[in-house]
Amino acid sequence: MDPQTLADQLAHELARSVAVATIGREIVGISYAAADHPTLFNAARPALPEMLHEWASRGSTGLSADPDGWTELPLSAHGIRSGFVLLADNGRALQSHEHTLLELAATVLAAAHGITGEQADIREVGLRLLLSYDPAERRAALHRARARRWVTAAGSIAVHALLFDDQSGTLSRQLSLQRICRRLPANVDVLRERGNVVFLLSRSTHDDIDVDTFLRTAATEAGLPLAGVGSATVHAEDEDLARAAHAAETAAEINVAVPELAGNTRADRLGGWALLHAVSAQRDLLSVASPAAAALCAAGEGHRETVETYLDNAGQVRGTCDRLHIHRTTLYYRLDNLPPVVKDALADGMQRSTLHLALKLDRLWAASA
Repeated sequence: MDPQTLADQLAHELARSVAVATIGREIVGISYAAADHPTLFNAARPALPEMLHEWASRGSTGLSADPDGWTELPLSAHGIRSGFVLLADNGRALQSHEHTLLELAATVLAAAHGITGEQADIREVGLRLLLSYDPAERRAALHRARARRWVTAAGSIAVHALLFDDQSGTLSRQLSLQRICRRLPANVDVLRERGNVVFLLSRSTHDDIDVDTFLRTAATEAGLPLAGVGSATVHAEDEDLARAAHAAETAAEINVAVPELAGNTRADRLGGWALLHAVSAQRDLLSVASPAAAALCAAGEGHRETVETYLDNAGQVRGTCDRLHIHRTTLYYRLDNLPPVVKDALADGMQRSTLHLALKLDRLWAASA
């Protein structure tokens, strides 16, 4: 989360205008609440840019809330200051959960806008850096996490991606997930958010613990708008967590796009779906690779469902009939009345495989649109 997004999220969750500044008092994000406009843009007050410039030049003297309509608060993570936040004074005192939001904001700002060695040793900041955009910073963070035993080599280590329906309330969502993690039967930590995805890291010595299921159930019970969950194991040869995070996010996206895979959240169990997910949506590609698939997609759901189920069951009549709830004579009739281009594809090994993949690809594109 960049500083401007942090300011936007704080303004949304605190219901007031917010300015975020670095430890050197450089304003790096500002977001206005509509209700504050009559106060902040009052002709009797100094212009807002001038006021912020004056505040930055005061050094450690601070900003008085009464004359300028703002309150200055330090952003500190475990006693180490990472910056400042200016809150528009709307006459309402901050609640305890809002102070907790500001503590999380301090961690976010520390990781997003340059850190000191002292800040990197804060567990929450160090874990967040495991998914830094900077590859060198990611590798250093993983080395540090292993040295501090935040991440151990024992047991199974995995990255989990939780895909949400929207990005609103991102900070509150992370706090809710932190509370959920403390109740799980495995060591799980919130790493960071990216858009509408929140990444977590789990360490478990018990293979029978299904962390994804626990997370899905707990998030639903907490009223979080969770859309999908995915996870990927961290390999011993991985220099950072980027590969596992990408695989986990891909698994979560496939989980949402293909409902029948909702219980299959592990990236290494998605097989060809992960390969199909990497193919960009180009309808022309479908007709070139498999004219039979293009013909089935244009013909309607009846023919398509029959052929796709037939291929899913490796051409076995009994399994296909059981899935479609039809008699074998009905299946034979449907197969005999397919378009010629489809019948030709079913008779050829390579074309048959391409047809099967193309039908899955079209379904994935349609669900992701």
